[in-house]
Amino acid sequence: MEKTTNSVREIGQLMSVAVAAVLFGSTMILSAVGPARASESIALASHDMAAPSRYLA
Repeated sequence: MEKTTNSVREIGQLMSVAVAAVLFGSTMILSAVGPARASESIALASHDMAAPSRYLA
C-alpha cells in the first residue's frame, strides 16, 4: 500500500513539474513573440490609417 502511495505521489510531482514547464515555456515564447507582433500591427496600422486614427488605435 505504501509503495502505491509513493508512486502516485511521484506521478503527481512529475505532472506538476510538467505543467510548470509548459506554462513557463509558453510565457517565454509569448514574451518574445508578443512585442514583435504588437510593433508589426502598429506599423501596419500607421500606414493604412489616417493620422488622427493612428492615435486612437
